[in-house]
Amino acid sequence: MDVDDLSASSGGLASLLSTTDWAAMCSLGTRCLMAADYPLFRQGDEGEHAYVILSGAVKVVRGEAAGKRAILTIRGAGDVVGDLAVMDGGRRSGTVSTLTPMVVRVVPGASFKRFIERSSVTAAYARYTVNRLRQSDVQRTEIAVLPVRQRLARALLRLYVTADAAGGQRAFELPQQDLAELIGASRNAVVLALGVLRAEGVLDTHRMRVSILDVDALYRQAG
Repeated sequence: MDVDDLSASSGGLASLLSTTDWAAMCSLGTRCLMAADYPLFRQGDEGEHAYVILSGAVKVVRGEAAGKRAILTIRGAGDVVGDLAVMDGGRRSGTVSTLTPMVVRVVPGASFKRFIERSSVTAAYARYTVNRLRQSDVQRTEIAVLPVRQRLARALLRLYVTADAAGGQRAFELPQQDLAELIGASRNAVVLALGVLRAEGVLDTHRMRVSILDVDALYRQAG
């Protein structure tokens, strides 16, 4: 797995905007501090606000009527969540909850849309939206064709790259069931894969915490 394969995950929209435009986006709305495991919004809610992530990380979860759910992706500093429902006037397609303590700007929909309409921002936002679609395609393909350990390694690398954009974090509070849902595997399969990676010195685990010890080895495991 090449570093470039993860580049779309690192920095988010912030990496595509000019310094001036990103600073302007970070001045929109209201600055809020949120604790871990806090829902920003729930699937089915009306899309009244967009959330600009300044630090920390969130998980995006979609549930179905039968009660099953899947973690679609993880977003971190420099990303925006909740924007699609704002832009198309629809309802939230998933639930977004904080994985870590975080700082966000809560931006009213009208203000967000006016900002995106700026000539210097529109193309960057379109590219960001396309990048997210491509990431989703890659992750669906991985679930279909790759073995569990390789999928797990890639998911942990994405977490690492997302957190690294916010300050070099290598430890994550993520239950094994969440990891299983993120990579489309059973919890037992994830437990076994974590055990192998732990035995090889790639990572360490403690309760709900995963700590990456050897990033280069994790890249090798990711293939």
